Amino acid sequence: MENTVFEMIQKIKETSNPILKASSLSFYISDGLRNQKLGLYEAYLLQWEVINNTREWYMLPAWSGKVQISTCIALLNQKLLAHAFRDSNCISLLRQWGMEASEVCAERRSHYIMDRYPDYLDIDREQNEHLLKEMLNVRQKYDTLSYDDGPYHVEIFPYHYFAPEEILLEKMDMSSQMSVTEEVETILMELNI
Repeated sequence: MENTVFEMIQKIKETSNPILKASSLSFYISDGLRNQKLGLYEAYLLQWEVINNTREWYMLPAWSGKVQISTCIALLNQKLLAHAFRDSNCISLLRQWGMEASEVCAERRSHYIMDRYPDYLDIDREQNEHLLKEMLNVRQKYDTLSYDDGPYHVEIFPYHYFAPEEILLEKMDMSSQMSVTEEVETILMELNI
């Protein structure tokens, strides 16, 4: 395992601030996807740590974190990936956490997902295909969209590297991609000790 991974783990363990933990791991995930060192399933598993730490930051009074639209989108994207990986244990939890986050979201403005967030959270492999198509349309037109109307789901994990909405629309079988390298396994174990 590279020294940078050990350094990241050590940095995360040395802080009690959950948003700093989430940020460190988010950088690792985005770098891993960009450099093709992480598969989608590995990134999905690591993103759970980011979500848990972010949730701690905005749920615990000690941290006074504020939920943003991007937080709600991160929960939605993770839920879509949970459907893609048929991770049934996590689907209802993500829906619950998504509703919880939307209720305390500090940003109250018109937004293409937040205007119908409960509907988006109800997407699964079989229903609300039209919403998946809307998300795919946004992804395809991303370069022409106004910055002011964002944040866009393309800007939130898994970013532009993978399209959860396309995976679900095409009913892709993701079971062959559910492997985990020793490095990712070590990170997950170390962060949960």
